Order: sequence, then structure tokens, then C-alpha cells
Amino acid sequence: MVKNIRFVVFMILASVILLCGNLVAQTANIGYVDIRQVFAGYKKAQTAEANFKQEIEAEKKKIDQCKEDITCMQAEFEQKKDILKPTEKAKKEEELKGKVKEYFSLAETTNKQLDTKRQELEEKLLEEIRKEVNKYGSAKGVSVILDSRMVLFGQPGMDLTEEIIKVLNAKQ
Repeated sequence: MVKNIRFVVFMILASVILLCGNLVAQTANIGYVDIRQVFAGYKKAQTAEANFKQEIEAEKKKIDQCKEDITCMQAEFEQKKDILKPTEKAKKEEELKGKVKEYFSLAETTNKQLDTKRQELEEKLLEEIRKEVNKYGSAKGVSVILDSRMVLFGQPGMDLTEEIIKVLNAKQ
């Protein structure tokens, strides 16, 4: 008899919890955004990416020029190494080693600087996007906006990606 009463009480509590959960879910306005798609559609991000690619190309030209200088120095050294005095030969070898060291240092430093700049740029843009998402959510009464990578299933009407892109691009 006690077991039956416990079972009935348990079933009543479970029903109440399920009903309350459904009511909360129905009143909560939830949406999701594909951040990658927002970045791709955000005109300011597109412009920043194009400018960054130009900067990468300019830096690549500097590195390529240094590599070309090494190739020329090496070819010149190979042609003259048999006729150079031992001291001159050693000097040219040291110059060539120095240039190679300079090349690797330039490439490493440039890559680190570009990586840092890209990260800072992406963080700045992401912060702008977050602010607009927060403003949008507050203005539209959305309780929660999730990153779409965290959503296993969502109704298409809950996808706010295009609306966020429109808001961001209209702001420019």
C-alpha cells in the first residue's frame, strides 16, 4: 500500500515537472546563429579579410625577395669559389650563412606577427558581432541565442543568422 502511494506521488510530481518544463520551453524564446556564416556575410569582416590578404602578399614578397637574394648569392659563390682566396671564400660563405639565417628569422617573425594580427582582428570582429547579437536579442525579446555548433536540432524559424547579418551590414 505504501509502495502504491509512493508510486502515485511520484507520477504526480513527474507530471507536474513535465508540464512546467513544457510551459517554460514554450515561453522561452530561443534562437541560434551560425557564427562562421555571420563572419562570411559580414561586409566589414570581408573587407578586413581582403586587406589582411593584401598584407600577407606584401610580406610574402619581402620573404621571396630575401630568398631570391640567397639564390643569387649562392650562384655567384658557386661560380667564383674555385678562384677565391681561402679568406675571401670563408667571408663569402659566412655572408651566405648570415643571409640564410636572416631569411629564416624574417619568415618566422613575419608569420608570428601575421598570426597575432589575424587573431586580434578576429577577436575585434567577434566582439562587434556579440554586441549586435546582444542588442538584437534584447530588442526582439529573445531569451537565449546559441552558436549553431552547439545546437543538435533547431527549427528553421529559430535560425537568426541572416537577420544578424542584415543588422550588422545595415550598421555600416
